[in-house]
Amino acid sequence: MNEHDHIKQAFELSAKFLAHKSYNSLTHAVLHYFRSLEGVEDATSYEIFGDSKSDSGLSIRRFPITLDETFVDRNSDLMLKALPKSKGGVTCIKFKETDYILLDITKDVMPRRIIIITGSISTADMVMLEGVFSIYANQVALLDAKERDMLTGLPNRQTMELSLNEVVSFHRHQKGDHIKPSWMVVLDIDYFKLVNDNFGHLYGDEVLLHFAELMKKTFRYTDFLFRYGGEEFVVILNNVQLEQALDIMNRFHQAVRDYAFPSGKLTVSIGFTIVDPVTPPLLHFEQADRALYYAKNHGRDQIVHFADINSRIEVHDNEIELF
Repeated sequence: MNEHDHIKQAFELSAKFLAHKSYNSLTHAVLHYFRSLEGVEDATSYEIFGDSKSDSGLSIRRFPITLDETFVDRNSDLMLKALPKSKGGVTCIKFKETDYILLDITKDVMPRRIIIITGSISTADMVMLEGVFSIYANQVALLDAKERDMLTGLPNRQTMELSLNEVVSFHRHQKGDHIKPSWMVVLDIDYFKLVNDNFGHLYGDEVLLHFAELMKKTFRYTDFLFRYGGEEFVVILNNVQLEQALDIMNRFHQAVRDYAFPSGKLTVSIGFTIVDPVTPPLLHFEQADRALYYAKNHGRDQIVHFADINSRIEVHDNEIELF
């Protein structure tokens, strides 16, 4: 292939990649291209949480997601060794007698994104790979800004819907009792309108920022956090049975109670439901939102399971009839 053909191919690839409108879709396309290169055995993408130079180390989430706790990623040791030294960009590495190419996006995205390519490629393909990575890194930064809430930095409603689809798809295709369930959780700050009315919208925005930061500190990196809109937030809890899910939600519920917000003490109402693989993805949000609605209309400052709503209504109706 001559220089003219390389330029033509580069432009064609650029057009294809720029046509993708979400991080998920773009990353699938880029991984597919990398795997097509001669000499490449595999290509896998990851999201990196934490500081590679701190004592707490790194938390690594594979893309596409796997929620199987028994899964051991073969690139984990390589990443723990290579990422603290990486300054971003494209790096060729030999680790345990195997050749790898590390593609590291360190700027303008959160969390950090990397791709690990197993194998070695020709000089000409390396030039193309570096060009594709440059396009990919820029597009990821643009999409990351698009897919996040501008105020809190959390992924937004559209990203939540994509992530929920992936979680449902994962559970739909998994077999075995070792896979623990996921939970759709909807959170709403109680009496938030009074914060805006009494203190102004700047204070309201500060409350939302503090609330989002409290979510990041309280929930785990394996949980997916989103701002749905207004004072409503969403969490997808993964790999937990009901009892542990309740423990996690109660911990956050108490953390909100104890926190000194700029406008004073606040509480949160929480509704949740199990992610059932046979249920349409967005119906999970509707169920959790109904549980939240019940909590808001029966005293607020509480956690309500969608599965318990009917029994609660029956008890409430019996109380009315008796008294």
